Amino acid sequence: MLILGVDPGTITTGYGIVRKSGSSPIYVTSGVIRSGNKKAQPEKLLNIYNSLGQIVLEYHPSVMVVESLFHAVNSQSLIKLGQVRGVILLVGAFHGMEVFEYSPREIKQGITGYGNAEKGQVMFMIQKILGIAGLKLSDQADALAMATFHAHSNLGERVSR
Repeated sequence: MLILGVDPGTITTGYGIVRKSGSSPIYVTSGVIRSGNKKAQPEKLLNIYNSLGQIVLEYHPSVMVVESLFHAVNSQSLIKLGQVRGVILLVGAFHGMEVFEYSPREIKQGITGYGNAEKGQVMFMIQKILGIAGLKLSDQADALAMATFHAHSNLGERVSR
């Protein structure tokens, strides 16, 4: 089973795919979708939709894991992030994927053993768990952390029915 983790972002959206095989997830691919900060929000959303759709068509994951929304100080940022999440959920539903969500704290706790872990700690642990090196972007590492966490726990709140 291929699991696609997606870290929503209005400027950079991370993605990571792992294969659940036995007790250890296996790294398949990862990267980021760059929307830039100079484009209008509808253009950013279309870019995320098209790019993520291409990734799904290329790899055919059956499960999508998305970070749940958390409280933000800036309501405009939260609204824009909610729109990005909506597009991501739409891609999952359109392609018939099961969609699950976890809180950032759950993922950090599961990957590092500490719910308030820093991004660098998550990146270090995900590289160690998956036996990869050279991740430079936290969005990419966070997406892989979501997919890896789901491969181990499979307890997330199911968004799709």
